[in-house]
Amino acid sequence: MSLRQRLRRCRSFFAVRHFLLQRGFHEIFFYLTLCLSAASPGFAAQPEPQQIPYYFIAVHNEPFNHQQNKFFTDESYGILTKMIAKADACNIKLTIMLAPHWADYLLSDKDRAAALERWKKSGHEIAGHHHSVGHGNWDGYSALSRQEAEAWRVRAGGHDFQAVYGSETYYGTLHDFTAKLRRINPEIKSGCMNDEGFKKALPDAIIYDTCSGFANYGEPGRQEVDIQPEKGRNEYVSVGTVNGIERKWLTHHFMAKAAPAMQVFSSMRSGVYGTVNHSAPHELQEFSDYLDFLHRADPQGAKSRTLTQVIEQKLLPEKTLAANVVNDSPAPPAAAPRN
Repeated sequence: MSLRQRLRRCRSFFAVRHFLLQRGFHEIFFYLTLCLSAASPGFAAQPEPQQIPYYFIAVHNEPFNHQQNKFFTDESYGILTKMIAKADACNIKLTIMLAPHWADYLLSDKDRAAALERWKKSGHEIAGHHHSVGHGNWDGYSALSRQEAEAWRVRAGGHDFQAVYGSETYYGTLHDFTAKLRRINPEIKSGCMNDEGFKKALPDAIIYDTCSGFANYGEPGRQEVDIQPEKGRNEYVSVGTVNGIERKWLTHHFMAKAAPAMQVFSSMRSGVYGTVNHSAPHELQEFSDYLDFLHRADPQGAKSRTLTQVIEQKLLPEKTLAANVVNDSPAPPAAAPRN
């Protein structure tokens, strides 16, 4: 019997769905869903939540460690509020990852401070976000001493935006980093710490992280970049020890475009799918399109979780990484060429 004949015998969308996915036709099902949703907006609201994976969505709120900090933070805050409003309308919980200077920014204004409390009450998680000395846009905090951090920055070529926006500032240690963020979440323990190649970038307080650099499917300890849609696939939690403290890592896909994330999500029957966006104007539309897609599949947000919820609710098995795999860090970069 041909594929077309078999599909005709299916009496419901779910039968078609099961038939296609059972035989590996994930891409066909993905585009079938999009076409039917466009033709009938209510159609895709029917899938049962138990037939989709759990999912979490992180939002990175960047450091702006230069003289134009206020301008860019104002812009980013406006986008963040739109993202949160969209998530609330879709019954989806966000993991809001904030660089340290955001603590001062949010608490310095009564309306922003009130908004922060509303986000918490709505079930969104307040987490941390760190850009270490190896990142182009350093946040000013480091596991290294001030002298070591500044020497690293010189060898790395300095701040990406320094020539245009002004010089960067050293603000302190990772203990200072944590103290700043505890002003907005006294129990902070999660985030993205830019620890892909430098696990010492993990503050002691951060035990749940999304930026190990490892994939959480297939062979444990395998490196994969965030731009790959499959990077968001979590079949297990990676576990390792850094500075004598046990850490647990999930992974997320940096979602520049929503369609590839939708495709991987639609192929999953179990596990957890993670994505990340930035509170940046050019990412808002893809973020919104993805949340619309999730809302059609999960109208009540039954499978929506925050980073900490995924780990503490034990939604995934855990796999322990060898110490040498976890703590393999590169040497400081060579000096940038001078033209």
